Amino acid sequence: MITISSPRSCAIACLFTLFVPAFASAEVVRLEDLEAIALRNQTHLAGLKARAQRSLAEVDVRRAARRPSVRLDASGLGAPGGEVVQIESIDGNVVNVRASPTLREENAFSPNLRWEATLLIDAPLYDFGRTKAAINAAKSNKRASRAQAELSNEAIVRRVRAAYLDWLGATLIRDFALESVEAAVAQRERIAARVQAGDRPGSELDSARYEEMDTRLSAEEAQAQVSAIKRLLESEVGQSLPDDAEPDKALLQREAISVEPVPAWELEDLERRRNATRLEAKMYRKSRAPLLAAVGRTGVNGLNENVFPSYRLGLTLAMPLWDGGDAKSRARTLEAEARELDALLEESRAAVQNERLQAQGDRVNAERQLDVANELVEICHTRVGHAQNSYDLGVGDLHEIAQARAALRDAQSRRAIIQVARADAVLRLME
Repeated sequence: MITISSPRSCAIACLFTLFVPAFASAEVVRLEDLEAIALRNQTHLAGLKARAQRSLAEVDVRRAARRPSVRLDASGLGAPGGEVVQIESIDGNVVNVRASPTLREENAFSPNLRWEATLLIDAPLYDFGRTKAAINAAKSNKRASRAQAELSNEAIVRRVRAAYLDWLGATLIRDFALESVEAAVAQRERIAARVQAGDRPGSELDSARYEEMDTRLSAEEAQAQVSAIKRLLESEVGQSLPDDAEPDKALLQREAISVEPVPAWELEDLERRRNATRLEAKMYRKSRAPLLAAVGRTGVNGLNENVFPSYRLGLTLAMPLWDGGDAKSRARTLEAEARELDALLEESRAAVQNERLQAQGDRVNAERQLDVANELVEICHTRVGHAQNSYDLGVGDLHEIAQARAALRDAQSRRAIIQVARADAVLRLME
């Protein structure tokens, strides 16, 4: 795991260590590893995860409307009156009735204990699709939240990839600058030996020193660019990289795998949001449907030591009559939003298709340019060799060598930009 963070002194020292592979022991950092670290370190993903969990809980809430509800009620109080007395009916039966003394009687204000225990059951039987619509809307919202999380992940990966490719390109240019420093130092040492032997005038050593310092300054500038882009990459990843970290140059040789293109998460997000919006509109329209339910109630109530049974069974039909147009207005608003998402979805599909075609064209163009750039670099190498040979034979001068090497650095830098552009196109095709 990449967690090392230390001063940059070793990197600066390596910049001017010549005739030794400066980055032989560098730690190569793969793009895929940084993408995985970035996804783990993004704090806002916790919020997206919580949203997905809330959507899942909403599905359970909607499903609960289909299940029976059971409630137990118990109460007790003391109040005057309500004495139980027995009377004989005209048919000879003895029944208990509740009676209250009059105000003038002695026990009119004496308290009596009244209590009740009741079990209530409410079981929905049929709601004409109201609950089903609510459940489908909640499920669709859950899928939409999942798509939004994946879309966020995709955006993170793209930012990390862009920073990584910039880092790779800057590293290549820095390496070319270091090669130029090595060549300039070797040239200066050869000239110093020949000046000391009397074969060359001392002014040539000054020119060689100027060329060396110029290439060293270019190398410093290139290293500063690498460090700046690396810091940007670290901010996207959310974690520091080792001071000797180097990008994986094998990425430049990667070929696009021939696979069927899969829908982008941007399209998936729009499609699921549209579906969720339509189902929510249907849910509001269904909220005006009647509700048929079975109702049961059983229990006992008592007065002092007397206990009386109680029960009730029946069916209820609840019919919404008028809500001020709220449900209908909400449904129409959501249906209009769904149509808008439909239009955005079609635009995004066209954009994704154009992006893939653009990536294919970018790869083809980059490969053509790379062939030319490789030839140009070879020609520049040859020109440097010819200029060096001419100088050694006493025909040419140092200025011609400097010009040839500057042209070589420029050709190498242009080739590096093309290589990075090709790698970017390949990665876009592999999405």
